[in-house]
Amino acid sequence: MKTSLPKQSAATHLLQTGSSGAFTLTELLVVIGMTALLATVLLSASFTTQERVLRAECVNNLKQIGSATLIYAGENNDFVPQRSWKNAPTVGLPWQTYEACRMLGVGSRTIMEGPYGLGLLFFGKEVTDPKTLYCPSVKSGFFAYNTYNEAGWPWPSIPPDYTDINPYVRCGYNYYPQPKATEVITDPTFGPVILPVLAVQNMVLTSPNPNDPPQPSVKYPVPLKLADMDPAKAMGCDLLQTFNGLNHKIAAQPGGVNVVFGDGHVKWVPVRGNNQRGSRQPFDPRLWDPLDFSGTGPGNDPTGFRIIMNGWMP
Repeated sequence: MKTSLPKQSAATHLLQTGSSGAFTLTELLVVIGMTALLATVLLSASFTTQERVLRAECVNNLKQIGSATLIYAGENNDFVPQRSWKNAPTVGLPWQTYEACRMLGVGSRTIMEGPYGLGLLFFGKEVTDPKTLYCPSVKSGFFAYNTYNEAGWPWPSIPPDYTDINPYVRCGYNYYPQPKATEVITDPTFGPVILPVLAVQNMVLTSPNPNDPPQPSVKYPVPLKLADMDPAKAMGCDLLQTFNGLNHKIAAQPGGVNVVFGDGHVKWVPVRGNNQRGSRQPFDPRLWDPLDFSGTGPGNDPTGFRIIMNGWMP
């Protein structure tokens, strides 16, 4: 005798067989997770591509700075632009090597100190666009071009909305050409080190603006001739302040530094492979904040800064 099974509701059938085209909760969570992961990967790739573009623009800036420095020497009896490390190295600090000049105060275009360093390339017209003196990865703050260039306040200026108490026109790169001659110094942190000579002498700088006041005699690094500059040593690079403050990032971590050498060529130096502790390589953790002994980074560490600048390999 033929019997018939009781009819099942659609909901009961789906619970028993799972044969519907709808997602289960597990499948839905997997899809959401994969979508989030894909979005993260695409966003990361976008940031990586953008940083590579900015890094390439930075390389171009430094190439122009390198070429302009060689042209400047040809127009100034073989002297390269005067380094801006005032009272080096015992009193002054190496962060000064990024300065172009110092102004009278906020809301002023009156030069009180300088120009020196990269500022001389602008006033000498070897660099016509001062934006070249700034890393494009830095969009705001004291190392950004727009901080010193606003409507009615062309570069170099300290506009009225400037927020620092020190009216310094900062550039986006350290400028520190190095001589061939070397010396041995003994540092309490790093011990004996062989480094390019850093000698100073009293100098009186003059503003190119005829109405600016006369400047006092100050100790600056001895003027350096191109013939005495080491072409295989760095003359400039991205800012060397603190490790976490490096301009160029890879996966949100400090990635490396663009360096221009005395012969004008530029090289990208990655953190990885140049960071062995105790090696005195450019990214030796002992040379950088917060892992150096002082906790201040090479911007405030004369010997650390000089070791890093000496350590870039062409």
